[in-house]
Amino acid sequence: MLINRNITVGELRTSVRLEPEFWSALVDIAKREKASIDQLCTLIDAHLGDLGRTAAIRVFIASYFAAEQATRNATQYEPTLVHGAVYQTPSHHPRHALG
Repeated sequence: MLINRNITVGELRTSVRLEPEFWSALVDIAKREKASIDQLCTLIDAHLGDLGRTAAIRVFIASYFAAEQATRNATQYEPTLVHGAVYQTPSHHPRHALG
């Protein structure tokens, strides 16, 4: 089910239809970044490229959490035995969500 909400992108008042999970994720990102939904959507809109607004919001949300996961993976360490001593080595190399 899609939920329709009004947002303001720059000076433009418009509406966007997203699944409830995407609205929840957008609210979560806004809280983390200390921004409003409208500010996030204005930022996303400025970098649409060939995407429509709704698709760009979905891509932004997926990219945001993928980048966060990559950062989390890059900081995880697992112990490795080398010549009888325990060394901390990265368990994963970070991969960039975009590009």
